[in-house]
Amino acid sequence: GDMVRFRKPVYPVQNRSDCGQWSDWKLGLLVEYQSWEKVATVMHNGELFRIRAEYVQKAGKKDELK
Repeated sequence: GDMVRFRKPVYPVQNRSDCGQWSDWKLGLLVEYQSWEKVATVMHNGELFRIRAEYVQKAGKKDELK
């Protein structure tokens, strides 16, 4: 898989109309991408996260230096 950067929601979300807070960008490994669902499965620190594709980006050279 590709190296990606992603954001994930920081819980708890106060109510359904609140979009919540988002974490800083993190680096992970893209395990799977379901194009019809627009959901990516990303591994970060040994954990798998299912994240909406709009919060996942392919990592570049600048990201590898961090």
